[in-house]
Amino acid sequence: MKSMTHESKTKTAKGKTYTTKAMVTISLLSALSYVLMLLESPAYIGFLRLELSDIPAIVGAFQFGPMAGLIIELIKNLIKGITATKTAGIGELANFIVSTAYVVPAAIIFRKMKSRYKSVVSFGAATVCMTVAGFLMNYFVTIPMYVTLSGGMENVLATATVIPGIKDKLTLILYGITPFNIGKGIFLGVLGHYTYRYLKGRL
Repeated sequence: MKSMTHESKTKTAKGKTYTTKAMVTISLLSALSYVLMLLESPAYIGFLRLELSDIPAIVGAFQFGPMAGLIIELIKNLIKGITATKTAGIGELANFIVSTAYVVPAAIIFRKMKSRYKSVVSFGAATVCMTVAGFLMNYFVTIPMYVTLSGGMENVLATATVIPGIKDKLTLILYGITPFNIGKGIFLGVLGHYTYRYLKGRL
């Protein structure tokens, strides 16, 4: 009886230790994600910039589950929206939705698949999900909000004059934003794969 009680306490203690470790790690990854979000590239067109803030979310989601990735994305965007937004929160809202559409499907597939090609399948599916989410988000929410803030669609389109064929909201998304999201998805997939591969034994 004493032995069984001792064993139960040991398991409970281990469970609490793991939970605490996971929470601390997720907090650290959230902080790192926020810092990386501030280190963005020059603008591609208007409001599109490449940054590496999704990498900590990918690592957290692969290690602790999709919800961890969602939490990291939420925390980073909340902090950015409160402390350093340049878009009245529009960019942070878009980043949260599009990034979550990438990180969560990637983690679900990665954690369920047993194939050696699970990273390719995971990040491939995640890129498709992010591209679709990006299309819908930009068409119905982000671009209309930017149009309001910038004083008209012509001002938004003026930031994309380097890309031939862009003349309205739809072509802006099809020829400008969608290729950017596809390229970003592939880039994040390659970097996320090798980053998690390096860190998974150290988390």
